[in-house]
Amino acid sequence: MFRGSYEHTIDSKGRVSLPAQFRSLLPKDNERLVITNYIPTHLWAFTYESWIKLEEKLASFPLTDPDIRSFKHFFVAGAHDVPVDKLGRVLVPPRLREYAHLNKDVVFVGSITHIEIWDKGNWKPTFTTSEANVEQVARKLADLGF
Repeated sequence: MFRGSYEHTIDSKGRVSLPAQFRSLLPKDNERLVITNYIPTHLWAFTYESWIKLEEKLASFPLTDPDIRSFKHFFVAGAHDVPVDKLGRVLVPPRLREYAHLNKDVVFVGSITHIEIWDKGNWKPTFTTSEANVEQVARKLADLGF
């Protein structure tokens, strides 16, 4: 499970170190992520195995549903298979860097089943909003039996 948040710097080529805590959760024989765009303007990264399960689930939905097609166009078409290099870095493709406005300082955020990758400047207000709403959300979770 991915948890915690970690700040790193992305270099001019788009390489960024994957936090060691997250890298340790990848299978040793398959150290790679599938990274895709998500809303609002940040990225989601999955282990390859988790991504395959997600694709299988999406494949089970009706092909004729326009909302499902739109989601696939955005989410699946934006996905890139990214290996982790020997130095523990991933190369974020240019199109994804542009989408998420990743220029220098990035934040990796554990989100249990996946990793979120944010530009630090975009993450701060998102976290502040989440922090302000945590009491309300906690009540909802309690209603759901959490």
